[in-house]
Amino acid sequence: MGRRSDHSREQLQEMIIEAALNLVRQRGVEKVTARQIATAVGYTPGMLYSVFINLQDIFLHVNQIGLRALHERCAAAQQSSSNPADAIRSMGQAYLQFAREHTHQFDLMFTRSIQHPDKPPPGLGDQIRTMFELLSQQLHQLRPNAPENEVRQGALALWSGVHGTAALRLSSQFHLESTDADSQIVDLLIDSFIRHWQSRR
Repeated sequence: MGRRSDHSREQLQEMIIEAALNLVRQRGVEKVTARQIATAVGYTPGMLYSVFINLQDIFLHVNQIGLRALHERCAAAQQSSSNPADAIRSMGQAYLQFAREHTHQFDLMFTRSIQHPDKPPPGLGDQIRTMFELLSQQLHQLRPNAPENEVRQGALALWSGVHGTAALRLSSQFHLESTDADSQIVDLLIDSFIRHWQSRR
């Protein structure tokens, strides 16, 4: 069993977050306990609460990592595209792929209710906003004269549809025979939105 003096507060925090992330990916958040996280890092459960407010606080830090990874994947997808419409389609498929590959982590990020502590992780809100900024940039290129508030609403509306498709697929709410039905639905959703968006010039 490790001693707190063996590591700095920052090192302990990183160790706990990494252990929690690995456990969430393996088991799902509903099966992860503070005792399991403490065991994984070689400390007592009480030590966790000297570094974090509670278990929910740890999960918020895990979400911070997930949002960063999802942003990086979507950013890479749009950068490899030759035009705004293709960039949006690529981002939509990258979003679905992340949800498929990290089902439990995606579940924690978006479908679990987590009560925010008094001091949420620094930059968490910024990471959420940057996700929508990626899409807003592409919508702005498709309609350079669109008002800023309309671009923001458009980004929110479109990504709500993409996210809803991913969430429904992962919760087995889609009863479709095709294994790539979610990809087809997202492409249809995005193509329909783009046609509507461009028609409002």
